[in-house]
Amino acid sequence: MSFTIDPTAKLKIVSLELPSEVTVTAQFNPKEVGIDRSVPWQKHKKKAGEKGGGSADLEFTGGEPKSMTLELMFDGFEQNASVQSSINDLYKLTEPIQATGDKARPTKVKVIWGAESPDNLPKFESVIESVSVKYTMFSPDGKVLRATANLKLKEAGNLSVGKAT
Repeated sequence: MSFTIDPTAKLKIVSLELPSEVTVTAQFNPKEVGIDRSVPWQKHKKKAGEKGGGSADLEFTGGEPKSMTLELMFDGFEQNASVQSSINDLYKLTEPIQATGDKARPTKVKVIWGAESPDNLPKFESVIESVSVKYTMFSPDGKVLRATANLKLKEAGNLSVGKAT
């Protein structure tokens, strides 16, 4: 089987809901993307009189959604162009939108890298759990010329809003 790789394909984070029609396109594709999935197990309680051998009895307690971590780099140094607007777009994806009634939550997003194919990174529908930005280069007048953003996303199907704690 042969396939062609599109060297121009860029990773994108796309809002899936209005009014946050925002797409963040990676200027440089990440060198790595981490996808983790926790499979929670609990130690099973022994009943009175049961003998406990050397091995633990475990009980599966339900699946957890996958999480994705990635780092994006933004660089406007050679063009003397600020990258702050791209950082602002990332933050827009974490701002609350009206969900139902008077309840709000951040928008659902999709991470896409290239065409849908079994050979490509699978599309990842999620919500952003965290964004951490490190500003690494400035112009003499304070314009942001380079930054890296570390993102953590959690896989999401249907979303709801719980009570504030």
